[in-house]
Amino acid sequence: MAKEPPMRPLSLLMILLFASTGAQAQTAAPVGHDRLDIPGIEARVLYPTTRPGPVTMIADNPAFVGVPVVDQAPLADGLHPVALLSHGYSGLWRNQAWLAGRMAAAGYVVVTLNHPGTTFGDMSPDWAQHSADRVHQLSRALDALLDTPRFAASLDRDRIAVIGHSLGGSTALMMAGGTFSFDRLMTACGDATDALVCSLYRKSGSGQAVAPAMARDPRIRAAVLLDMEGIRAFPPESLAGISIPVLALAAGIEDPALPLGWESREQAARLPAATSRYAEIIGATHFTFISECKPGAEELLEEDAYICRGETAPRAVLHDEIAKTVIRFLTAGTQMVSALQQP
Repeated sequence: MAKEPPMRPLSLLMILLFASTGAQAQTAAPVGHDRLDIPGIEARVLYPTTRPGPVTMIADNPAFVGVPVVDQAPLADGLHPVALLSHGYSGLWRNQAWLAGRMAAAGYVVVTLNHPGTTFGDMSPDWAQHSADRVHQLSRALDALLDTPRFAASLDRDRIAVIGHSLGGSTALMMAGGTFSFDRLMTACGDATDALVCSLYRKSGSGQAVAPAMARDPRIRAAVLLDMEGIRAFPPESLAGISIPVLALAAGIEDPALPLGWESREQAARLPAATSRYAEIIGATHFTFISECKPGAEELLEEDAYICRGETAPRAVLHDEIAKTVIRFLTAGTQMVSALQQP
């Protein structure tokens, strides 16, 4: 779960997140782009195409590197696996557009969306009491994709994955079959104030009892957790019942507010050994999993500049490593010896 950005009116961070420029970036293969029609939810589809242009940019602004796409291009021939992307707390669909673009170039049809109630600029004060809402939003997005005539016949319905960053990791794990217990998480947190996940859920929960949330979507055949927060909310018997492959990737550089021993390494210990893989990305921070920062971004972001700092390798290089690892896992599933196994 990402640090909560200062929620000041029309903040510079919000302006930069929603702004767009025409700057270009490199791409390995043509990527198509379109909007997905879901009432009340902003969603985009990125997918493989053979049309080389004209190229435009999405998720690009003065601070963050975007993705070159071909708007409303035809979908490449063949049967394509599907991936759903879930952003973190107070995030945006743009945060993981870099991953959507790399996966689309590799043959995936990828849906990335804003989660109403937990999206930057659209935050419900009691979001933590309705954790299943995010899963339902993803399921609605999948429904919309499968019902879209130009995509429907070309989607491999036996290869549908969900990928979530931070809070989105908890969403992905619920969609895979995990039960999220707000009360269990609060019990595990106790009076602790150092773990960010505890303070954020405590603030939203307002001390109320919240029923455990179950929202499994049986169409999901694999899940990927990107520096997920909230593993202690999932009862052991709930995790033991997850039968699909799960990959948990963690930031190798620890943030004191996101302690590895309390969060990511607990995922390695609690997820089913037979169907799960875990790895820490050396040189990565929690914010490595969002868009690459441009030169000068820290000056533009001011007090929010921490999201661009701390890595010991270029973010673009780490993005390539993460994307290749995710794709290898989704291709090999439980046949991988480890998450970082080479093909």
